[in-house]
Amino acid sequence: MLISYLAIAVLAVPVGAIIAFVSWEKRNYFGIIFGVTAGAVLSIVLMLMVHLYGEYGLSTVAVMWLGFLLIFLVDWLTPRLRKSIGKNSHQKTERVWVANVTLIGLSIHSMADGFYLATAAKGQALLALAVLVHRLPVATVMALAFLRHYRLGPTLIRLTPLMLGPLVGVLIGEPLLQGVFNELTEYLTAFAAGTLLHVVMDGFRGTYMTSTEKLGKVAKFAFVIGFILTCCAIYFFHGFDFAHAH
Repeated sequence: MLISYLAIAVLAVPVGAIIAFVSWEKRNYFGIIFGVTAGAVLSIVLMLMVHLYGEYGLSTVAVMWLGFLLIFLVDWLTPRLRKSIGKNSHQKTERVWVANVTLIGLSIHSMADGFYLATAAKGQALLALAVLVHRLPVATVMALAFLRHYRLGPTLIRLTPLMLGPLVGVLIGEPLLQGVFNELTEYLTAFAAGTLLHVVMDGFRGTYMTSTEKLGKVAKFAFVIGFILTCCAIYFFHGFDFAHAH
């Protein structure tokens, strides 16, 4: 199962880049994709947290907020790094550096995705679904930033760290999950849920955009639809019984 998760996680990046390339002139397509996926991830995370809270109590909620606040701190520091890098640079150079700095942060987060997928492979399918779904819009946003200055081929090359991050995360995470973190799967799941929640919501607000463009009404409507449909699917699809594999 873990190999399947990794294959989807890696392929989500070039697929996202192709979507960005195709929808370059018609941003409504991008808004629909980002809105639906953001709504879906929010729904999955909330369902996951209801389950964790019901089974393990408030401690998992506290761990979730710890993950949320960690990404909040990273996002708070990133604009200041962008400002210092682009202080005396040409506008085009500054935009490229902004995209590069953002890519570095998201690539580190991408390694965390691999760790979360290794955790999810132990029995939490909802966590894997949230991780995989959120990678597509993140990849699309980054591709849009680089496609302003490069062709599709060079853009895909620059997105390689984002693409390969989960593989590195699994290589690091698997030994840890067999050792020190072996009994902490539920708390790792809660922490992952918090980081995913912040990344997706920030992306939905347009935080990762490298210009003044923000997501419009179409994306917001798609967000609501994605949220509702995913809630219904999780509730009525009996395969999501929240059972853990031990």
